[in-house]
Amino acid sequence: MLFFFLLASVSPLLVKADCHGNQLMAGNGMIQSEGYPVNYGNNLNCSWTIRASAMEQVILTFSDVMLEDCEFCNCDYVQVLDGPDPSSPVIGTYCGENRRPFSVMSSGEALTVVFVTDASNEEGGLTGFRANYTSIPKCGGNYATMNGTITSPADLNNMYPNNADCVYQITVPAMYTIFLKVDRLILQDKSMETGCSDFLEVKETAMGTDLGKYCGEMDRFSVMTSQNTMWLRFSSDNTTTSQGFTVLWDVIENTRYYTNPTGMISSPSFGGMYPFNANITYTITLPAFKQVFLKFSVFDLEPEVVQDVASMPGQNCADLLEIYDSSGRLESYCGLRNPFSILSMNNSITLMFKSNLAINRRGFVAEYETIERNTVFTDYNGLITPPQYQGMYAHNLDINYTITRPQNEPILLSILNFEVQEPVNGTCLDYLQIGTETICGEQNPKTYIFYGSTSFRFKSDFFLSGAGFQAQYDVCNTTIMEDSGVLRSPGYPAVTYDNITCIYSLRQSQHRTFDIDFTKFDLPPKVNGMCDNYVKIIDPHSGDIEVATMEGGQMMKDTMLCGNRAPFNVTVQAREIRITYVSASGNNTIGFNLNFNITDIPTTTTPTTTTTTGIMTNRPTTSTTQAPPTSSTPGEGGPGTKDNTTSASLPIIIAIIVVSVLLFTVAVICIVKSKSSKNDSENLKILSVRRTRQSCAVLNPSYESNEELNRGELK
Repeated sequence: MLFFFLLASVSPLLVKADCHGNQLMAGNGMIQSEGYPVNYGNNLNCSWTIRASAMEQVILTFSDVMLEDCEFCNCDYVQVLDGPDPSSPVIGTYCGENRRPFSVMSSGEALTVVFVTDASNEEGGLTGFRANYTSIPKCGGNYATMNGTITSPADLNNMYPNNADCVYQITVPAMYTIFLKVDRLILQDKSMETGCSDFLEVKETAMGTDLGKYCGEMDRFSVMTSQNTMWLRFSSDNTTTSQGFTVLWDVIENTRYYTNPTGMISSPSFGGMYPFNANITYTITLPAFKQVFLKFSVFDLEPEVVQDVASMPGQNCADLLEIYDSSGRLESYCGLRNPFSILSMNNSITLMFKSNLAINRRGFVAEYETIERNTVFTDYNGLITPPQYQGMYAHNLDINYTITRPQNEPILLSILNFEVQEPVNGTCLDYLQIGTETICGEQNPKTYIFYGSTSFRFKSDFFLSGAGFQAQYDVCNTTIMEDSGVLRSPGYPAVTYDNITCIYSLRQSQHRTFDIDFTKFDLPPKVNGMCDNYVKIIDPHSGDIEVATMEGGQMMKDTMLCGNRAPFNVTVQAREIRITYVSASGNNTIGFNLNFNITDIPTTTTPTTTTTTGIMTNRPTTSTTQAPPTSSTPGEGGPGTKDNTTSASLPIIIAIIVVSVLLFTVAVICIVKSKSSKNDSENLKILSVRRTRQSCAVLNPSYESNEELNRGELK
């Protein structure tokens, strides 16, 4: 059977008035036709008026309708009126059979139900109707809180009712705009003929900008106002109902300010979809002479204008992110982009994000950090790269790099890797400028030598990017006072320099333990038993240090190190250690790299020990004053030095031998003289006794002389 819904009133028939005028107070209750679920009677004219409390509405839910089916419901029908009496507007008139629950809602505090039957029931077996009623707080209203939730009215089956017409007005403080997130929207589907019969309509004000009329079933989405008010209307007709909607609102600042040295910005609701009608400004301000380095890891905006939706002014983009600094607009972006980065020209950058009402996407997220506008390097070595993100240098770069060292020290600058945008019509758009030379595209490693200081510049535009460049510098003929650090041959590991001599003096104010760990050592091998390219470790007081290392699978002891050697360690107790590196000619080796660490000498340790790959060579501890510094002279094509300290081992040995011989000679002479002196003393004693006895005999003739003594021989 057909089930008819008539929105106009039906002329009453002549019926009995035996169930008329029932007055009910809304809460939770039920009404039904007389005799339900058995056949209802003829000539009935029944009515029920349901009244709710002030600021409430009545929802009536029919669970069963089974009436005589006549055209235009002019036989038997149940009619719902929006008010307390029969003259109230008709919400709906129902007849026929409908076993699927449906609901209607009053617009005010009362609702009237009329049940009318004619004089006959030709079909038989008709049970009538049954309905439940309840009261709910009046839908719609004014909201002034900073956030909240709005849901569609619902009957006992959690379905929104027919005849709903709810208006919601949200107002927040003037400095904010409203961010509305539609978390659930399941309404009657849109009809090709009539459009949205049940809908949620969103505007900035009742008569203001229309932000969309939504119906059917939609995924989560969000929408923003450009001011501090929002107006919503939920409307349902008298046919199909569904689950309804849930929306949440929050306030959002149209302009956001960032002053921390690092941070993150993102489109609203990032992690979901950005809202329709977004218009947000982000401003990052750093201290003077700094630059903002902005790195986008996700960028996904609506790319192109869809039909019947206007594009952004002056743009071909539907949704748009514009980036400005003090020089004006740097660039605008839309669509889906791979990760990229951009650098401001000064200490401030502004981003403006706008979206239309057509399609929303993921949005964007970016991190920012602080970059020095002019970067100065003062260490004895360093690595230089442009600001990069995920392996690509930033757009809009214009950075000056300066390396400065005292006393006109040689600076060896090595461009190890270089890959930037290729020149366009012979012109470099992204480039590295070193002195008068401008380089772009892809380049092999390049080397430069400067003295005391140097500056160079890297610049990029807003278009293509690349890996950029990697430069390193190393200072020759320098004194290092640090307790730890890294030393390497200039250009390590990509390039080597010709005709250079570098001396690195590791100097301390007192005797300490120097631990030198060579992690890589790859120099040309000996030629005719001699090292043309080599490393020497020198104690300025005691001379060259002999080092035992593994070379070609054999243990070798040398003071002049070359060839390819396994990693090794040298430990020395001294006040100063000098490491001399000589590169005489070009080769295919990579040089050396070492770590040094200087610590105090343990108080219980007296011998000095040199340890190399598990081999220990004991040396006597000496306490000396600092030897005069070695002189250095520039070599051809680069800095050159010559160490005037010669090996002291042989002169020391000769001196020891000479001193030993002299000491032995003096000892022999002393022994001989001592023995001769003793014999002379004894002879004098015997002679003296003999003469005494002779004198006694002359004075006393009876004195008997000792003949044995008289016969004693002089020694």
